Amino acid sequence: MGCKAAGIRLVSGAFAILLAFGTAEAYAACQRADVVVYGGTPGGIAAAIQAARLKKSVILLEPTLHVGGMMSSGLTKTDASPRKNVYGGIATEFLNKAKAHYGTSDSIRIYFESKWAESTFNAMLTAAKVKVELQQRILKAARASKALTEITMVSGKTYCGTVFVDASYEGDLTLKSGAQTIVGRESRAKYGESAAGVQKLKRPEVDGKTILVDPYVVAGNRNSGLLPGVIDVGQKPLGSADTSMMAFNYRLCVTEDAGNRIPFTQPADYDPLRYETTARFLQALKTAGIGVDAAHFIGHGSTVEGKLDVNSTPYFSTNVWHIGYDYTIGTEAKRAEIRARVRSHITGLMWFAQTDPRVPAHIRQYMTKFGYCADEFKDNDGFPYQMYVRQSRRLVGQFVLTQNDLLKKATYTDAIGLGYYPMDEHGMIRTVLGGFIAEEARDGIGVGPYQIPYRTMLPKTAQVTNLIVPVALSTSHAAFTSVRVEPTFMVLGQAAGAAAALAPGGKVSQVNIAKLRSTLSAAGQILKF
Repeated sequence: MGCKAAGIRLVSGAFAILLAFGTAEAYAACQRADVVVYGGTPGGIAAAIQAARLKKSVILLEPTLHVGGMMSSGLTKTDASPRKNVYGGIATEFLNKAKAHYGTSDSIRIYFESKWAESTFNAMLTAAKVKVELQQRILKAARASKALTEITMVSGKTYCGTVFVDASYEGDLTLKSGAQTIVGRESRAKYGESAAGVQKLKRPEVDGKTILVDPYVVAGNRNSGLLPGVIDVGQKPLGSADTSMMAFNYRLCVTEDAGNRIPFTQPADYDPLRYETTARFLQALKTAGIGVDAAHFIGHGSTVEGKLDVNSTPYFSTNVWHIGYDYTIGTEAKRAEIRARVRSHITGLMWFAQTDPRVPAHIRQYMTKFGYCADEFKDNDGFPYQMYVRQSRRLVGQFVLTQNDLLKKATYTDAIGLGYYPMDEHGMIRTVLGGFIAEEARDGIGVGPYQIPYRTMLPKTAQVTNLIVPVALSTSHAAFTSVRVEPTFMVLGQAAGAAAALAPGGKVSQVNIAKLRSTLSAAGQILKF
């Protein structure tokens, strides 16, 4: 049975038999909307708002207790302001609210607080009359022919829609829909991309000096095993495909405001060996006569209200390597385990930074001034909700956007927005080369503003006909290292919401492109740089 009969109240015959076994109860409980969006990320929020503004009924499903993804979970500087005439629409609407609230100017990046972002997103969703359902993690999806009909959540709730939008970072609905996906990176030969596949290993280099860091538990003794965070793969063939993915972390929000500071404390499972690579790196810098900034562990990412947005700093920091593949393909239990491991690594790193005698005294003294923000993430001890999943699985859709498309500034008749961020790749592999730690690294590649075609969000028509994927979209790994920023996801999400509203009978490949583009332009989206 399909969800169209969800309003039936009479119970007789076969339907009564189903009811006795509980099937009909779940069937009758199916909540219907014109557009069902999975993932309360900024991209999902933009999709939901745009579809609702086009007079469609919308349900937004968020697996956690909080909407906003990374923008309400520590990532509070946007990298949007320096590039005018790239982002418009709902992304700029949100950012303009931040500028107005905090009184910042156009001459700097746009900053905000995580708690403000969550509150503002919720207010925008309420104003658009989007129904938001929290703690709804997908379990399975059902199809009739090639069209999704309903998705069932771990909670037991079921949601039916004409069009579905997968705005999750992980692309979980996309996978369960039956659309083709990829996990990892393509070879250099696949799309002819210079930045594709395995890159050359390099040892850390600071101030023009190569820094040698011993990788073994007992320095110099290979038989003692490798230190945590180092794997024994060496230099893989250059340009080859593999399942390596960018390192994950959490974007901490810290402050030195004594009235709003939660001191860093030692986690219950603290193990100094986890940070042996960091200690040896600091010692190698000292030996080389290289000074270390007091803010080495937390950086200088000042935002607003006395708060810092703490991302990974160079080399041994908050990033946890070699976990992306296991996280992506893992069960929710496995993912929870990985999230706990990353949180433990980071909380332990903050404790290490202010207490371990191998850390230079001026750094330890500086770190004692800081702590988590008591007024952020109040139900999580001041620690961000969302792990920074820099990449997960990706759709392999009707069009695969590649490095060459970005560099050549390719133009498209179905362009629905712009991206611009450099092809910025965080740590992929940390291994051993010639007896010392080496990391796979490539420099960021500037690409400037480029168009993104609608087809990158669409599964192949032979697979799924009513799904749009604005976050785990169809790009190569190399291109995704540029597309992956939140303002771009909001641009893509807004386009997904408009397309969902315009899709005849839910068939997203049959959207009138001219109508879609004019609708987006009217909503402030920028389609051409």
